[in-house]
Amino acid sequence: MPSNNSKEKIELTTIIALLVGVVGIFGSAYLSESLSPANGSLMSAFASGLTTLSVALMGLGIFGILLDSKNWREYFGERLKEIVIDNSYLKTLDSGTLKQLQTSVLKAQFNNQQIDKDGSFLEYFHLHLHKFISEPYREDVSTEVLMKKLDDSDDFLVTDKVRYVCRASGGKIQDSIGWKPDPDEFKEVRSLKIKIQFPANHEKAGESQEIQVDQTKLNEGVKEPLSEFESVDGLVVITEAQYVVERGKFQYWQMAHPTKNFDVTITYPEGLSIQFKTLVLEDVVSQITEHDGYLKFSYGTWALPQSGLAWLIQSA
Repeated sequence: MPSNNSKEKIELTTIIALLVGVVGIFGSAYLSESLSPANGSLMSAFASGLTTLSVALMGLGIFGILLDSKNWREYFGERLKEIVIDNSYLKTLDSGTLKQLQTSVLKAQFNNQQIDKDGSFLEYFHLHLHKFISEPYREDVSTEVLMKKLDDSDDFLVTDKVRYVCRASGGKIQDSIGWKPDPDEFKEVRSLKIKIQFPANHEKAGESQEIQVDQTKLNEGVKEPLSEFESVDGLVVITEAQYVVERGKFQYWQMAHPTKNFDVTITYPEGLSIQFKTLVLEDVVSQITEHDGYLKFSYGTWALPQSGLAWLIQSA
């Protein structure tokens, strides 16, 4: 907002422009009437130029007076808001221009003109993290890892249950359900079941549907499309896998999508111990409950893809 002194200067300039314009109009009329200069003469050209300049000054003065009035200020303020802030303008810009605009805002916000230099975190953000802002995400992920000793061996039979809510972005949820073990992560993969359940606001609320999985391809991993349900915001996905792991081998669990809020419960034979490591950014919003044969980890904020957990079951 301009200061009072600045406003007074603008008002004075507006009045002077208007007065000079009026005087110029009369002066031009006087020259034309009293001196009657011949067409094409220097005096005729001067009178014509004086008229043009005077009209321009009068227009500027009148515009300034109108602009200073309350209604006109509000009108132009609303138009500027539409142009600069509202989507009606931003939607006309291409991605490169929007990126430059975003960078300019960040430079002003942090008062740092070098914020986008080569190798900066902002450069990394634009290349690797920026896309997650608009991607579909998961919410309220709940996982149970139930580990039982397998016969007389040192192996564990694991039942791995995961339940999460698919949230839409841009009108679509995630495009598929993926499940894939890393090489040599499991000694044996026995089965995988996938089921979806419709949310409370859907016409099929509470109904569930099993998705058929090719059990012969579990070691390679599976990817089941969700195109049929892409517009169902709040779709619930439930997976249950059963596999065999060796004792003393690290297990880990990673996010495949941006995730808001998750918890993991791990049960294992009593008398053994567990090493547990979080791979998240905000440990201050997490909670761990642990006793013999049981561990539960809760995380109450956002986690990026590839964030997750790692644990190892070993002798006490």
